[in-house]
Amino acid sequence: MNRHVIKFIRRVIHGKSLWQALLIGVITGFLIVAFNSSISWTFNYIQSFTLHNPQRIWILPLITTLGGLISGLLVFKFAPETRGSGIPYVKLCLANYGKLTRIRSIFVKFFAGLAAIGSGLSLGREGPSVQLGAGAGALVGKLFNATGFNKDKLIAAGAGSAIAATFNAPIAGTVFVLEELIHKFSYMILLPTMVAAVVASAIARECLGNNPAFNIIMTSADLNFKTIAVCLILGVLAGVLGVMFARTILITNKIYTLLNKIPNWAKPALAGLIIGLIGVILPQVMGSGNLTVESLLQGNIGLKLVLVIFIVKFFVTPICFGSGAAGGIFLPTLMLGAFLGYLTGGLSHFIGLTVNPIAFGAIGMAAFLSAVARTPITAVIMVFEMTGGYATILPIMLTAAIADVVAEKMAHRPIYSTLAIQQLKNEKKV
Repeated sequence: MNRHVIKFIRRVIHGKSLWQALLIGVITGFLIVAFNSSISWTFNYIQSFTLHNPQRIWILPLITTLGGLISGLLVFKFAPETRGSGIPYVKLCLANYGKLTRIRSIFVKFFAGLAAIGSGLSLGREGPSVQLGAGAGALVGKLFNATGFNKDKLIAAGAGSAIAATFNAPIAGTVFVLEELIHKFSYMILLPTMVAAVVASAIARECLGNNPAFNIIMTSADLNFKTIAVCLILGVLAGVLGVMFARTILITNKIYTLLNKIPNWAKPALAGLIIGLIGVILPQVMGSGNLTVESLLQGNIGLKLVLVIFIVKFFVTPICFGSGAAGGIFLPTLMLGAFLGYLTGGLSHFIGLTVNPIAFGAIGMAAFLSAVARTPITAVIMVFEMTGGYATILPIMLTAAIADVVAEKMAHRPIYSTLAIQQLKNEKKV
């Protein structure tokens, strides 16, 4: 772009947070649409090409290994800050720990995330999406020569708008920034984040359709005795298992650190090989899990298989995440919560409490996320927006609160804060 044009743009709208937020929303919206669409197309094509043909099924481990290898090479050779989720790195940027959000990270995160998640590694697209949105905010900040707090609010707005576009959840995207990224209410950050989230979500709806993230038939779950009793059980289970899942992630990260004879760029390939071999037998655990959750909440998976998928996903996600491949744990966490909720609701009739397991699948998503990330408000709003299920809002709130209390009693710190601290310590050792 001609420097005189850039100078004119700066002169006309410099310092206008509204215009900056609008621009961030537009960039992030199209970026997330391209990212999600690319991952969905790649993942579906690979699954169709391999799993639907017995003669090609053994190609799957080779593809996932190659996907992990490409992701590892891109991350560790070109932009190490793009490893893993991306949310911890954005948190460090906003906490002013000397971190920089480079424009290069947008391209590396996009293609590294596409290679890892698209090939089938058990990772979520929301973490990379947040870093892509933060990169869009940094890009707009460079255009307007924003520094200090002005730059931070643009990065935060980009991160929130990415969540909004990814899950078609503009309210949750805004709350996520306040509750998870900055841990306080700030009107100066709230306003641009809201604007960017609305714009990005509107673009995603226009390009991908105005549907909830999960297309399910949501039924009501009134707060009667049976519902409250099962909510209590599910809240405790989600709290305990959510903390165990988070600790498994941290343990797996340490194990990968001890494997110092394997180059960092090769570790995602190892994770790819593992998930590929498992995927030949149990393809439901591959990828982000959104299609599997949708199938579950439509009542298409039996209880025995639900239990198997939950157990395998519980362990294979930390294996993939700890490798350093570009991918997050947000969607896999929601998937685990959905399966736990469905199991709890489906098995509750054995103790004389018959409830709708589909409704409790949605309730479980909020509870498990609340325990793992310690963000109950974001969890409640996000599941409500993702499912369009206002009829279950009261049990969702109750169960998420119980899960958060249980996690607090187990002295569990928010997973993204812990990962950020762990990342900071590892970098100081280098």
